Amino acid sequence: MLAYVARRLAATVVVMAVVAFFVFSLLYLTPGDPAAVIAGDAATNEDIQRIRVALGLDEPFLVRFGGWVWALLHGDLGTSIFTNLPVTHLLAQRIEPTVALTVCTLIVAVLAAVPLGVVAAARAGTWVDRAVMAFSVLGF
Repeated sequence: MLAYVARRLAATVVVMAVVAFFVFSLLYLTPGDPAAVIAGDAATNEDIQRIRVALGLDEPFLVRFGGWVWALLHGDLGTSIFTNLPVTHLLAQRIEPTVALTVCTLIVAVLAAVPLGVVAAARAGTWVDRAVMAFSVLGF
């Protein structure tokens, strides 16, 4: 059992690394220059270059990716380009309503799922069972 859990965790780490690499790569696939978008229409070339240097957009791809992973592993999610606040601060502001919504949703789901599951099990193979199953699938 422990070996199974270790294999699953190792596979999860590999999948997360591949997904992170591809998501980070999307910046290079999108058209336009992020520094020019941030600087706005009235920006000079010097302003755009200054933003590129500040964001590290002038560095090679693998150097930027490695720096991003290193910062991520240390809990540094960077600074928002819209608010100039740390992203961790912005996430902390939204954690309480997110948890409250999650708990309420979980309570409603359990209060609906348990009785429906009992009814479906008691009427296994009937139209009631199929209706509960269809409702469950639609719920997903």
